[in-house]
Amino acid sequence: MAHPKGKNVRRLASMSGGEKSLTALSFLFALQQYKPSPFYALDEVDSFLDGINVERLSKLISSQSSNAQFIVVSHRRPMISASERTIGVAQARGANTQVIGLPNAA
Repeated sequence: MAHPKGKNVRRLASMSGGEKSLTALSFLFALQQYKPSPFYALDEVDSFLDGINVERLSKLISSQSSNAQFIVVSHRRPMISASERTIGVAQARGANTQVIGLPNAA
């Protein structure tokens, strides 16, 4: 059960993908305040978020990055623009992949 801002208390199963993502991220950052970890790996946590919430999340991660290291997998421009380093992985010939260091998008 969770209580998204501006909505009634609901079961996670009845929430949208974005609401579930925001609930999980709220829990993660609350835990970070209580017992910080030096390292966080987030895999496409912004995929169900709308543009405004992706920007908010990218700003929050940027502000928290002085206390911890974040590795974020994302395809969303606001998240990529806020990163200190960007690494791209592209499909090369056959089953091979190619890792490419990209210049900062900002």
